[in-house]
Amino acid sequence: MSIAALIKLGILTSVFLTVLGLGLAATWNDATYLTRKPALLARSLLSMFVVMPIISLCAAMLFHLPPAIKVALVALAISPVPPLLPQKELMAGGHGAYAISLVSLAAVLSIVYVPIITSLFADWFNHPAEVSAGAVAKIVLTTILAPLALGMAIRASLPSFAERAAKRVGLIGVALVLLCCLPLMIRLWPLITSFLGDGTLLMLTLITSLGTAVGHFFGGPDSWNRTVLGLSTSARHPAVAIAVTTSVVDEGRLALAAVVLYVVVVTIVTVPYVLWSKKHLIAAASSAP
Repeated sequence: MSIAALIKLGILTSVFLTVLGLGLAATWNDATYLTRKPALLARSLLSMFVVMPIISLCAAMLFHLPPAIKVALVALAISPVPPLLPQKELMAGGHGAYAISLVSLAAVLSIVYVPIITSLFADWFNHPAEVSAGAVAKIVLTTILAPLALGMAIRASLPSFAERAAKRVGLIGVALVLLCCLPLMIRLWPLITSFLGDGTLLMLTLITSLGTAVGHFFGGPDSWNRTVLGLSTSARHPAVAIAVTTSVVDEGRLALAAVVLYVVVVTIVTVPYVLWSKKHLIAAASSAP
C-alpha cells in the first residue's frame, strides 16, 4: 500500500472515530432537534447553503486566480458541515443538540444539494461537472451518518460504556487526523506556499471571517446557537470539496492544496471567535439571576 493510500485510510479512520465519539454522547432526540425548531432550521440552511456560497462566488470573481482555485473555493462553500466541527462548537459553548442535528441534516441534504449546485457553479466557471448524488452519499454515509448512528445505538444499549468511551474515542480520532495531515501538508507545501502571494490566502481569510459573521447573525438571539451556526457556516467538509474539484478540474493537486489551506485558515481564523464565545457565554452565565 502506498503512502498516499495509507494517509487516506488514516484520515477516513480518524473521521469515523471522531464522529463515533460524538454519537456515543448523542441521542436520537439530539439528532432530530432542528425538526422541532423550523425557524432556526430555515435560518441555518439559509446561512450555510445560500449566503455562504454567494460570498465565496463573489470573492472568487473579484480575484484573478486560476480556475482550479476558484472551483475549489466554491466547492468548499457548498460542502456540508465537517465532522470535526461539533467538538469545536461544544468547546466554544454551543448547544450540543443543535450542533449534532445540524451536522446530521446538512449531511443528508448535501446528497441532493451538492450535485445540483456544483453543476451550476461549474457552468459559470466554464467547466463541466459530474458529481453524482451517489458519490456524495458515499462520503457523508461513511464519514458522518454511519458512525453517528452506530454511536447512538451503542449509547442506547450501553449508556455507561458510551459515556466513558465517548471522549476517549473522539480524542483518538482528532489525534489521528492531525498525524495524517502532517505528511499531507509536507507533500503539498510547495503548492500551498505558492498561494501566499497571489491573493488566495487573503480570499480564504475573508471568506472565513464573513462566513462566521453571517452564521453568528443568523443564529438569532440565543448566544449558544449563534456560536454553533457561526462556526458551521465558515467550516466545510474537505472530502466532499475534493470530490467536487477533482471532477471539475484537471489540476487535482492544485485544488487539493487549496482545500488543505482552507482547512488550516478556518482553524486559525476561528480560534479568536471560539475564545470570545466561551468568554462571552461564561460572563452571561455568571451574570444571570
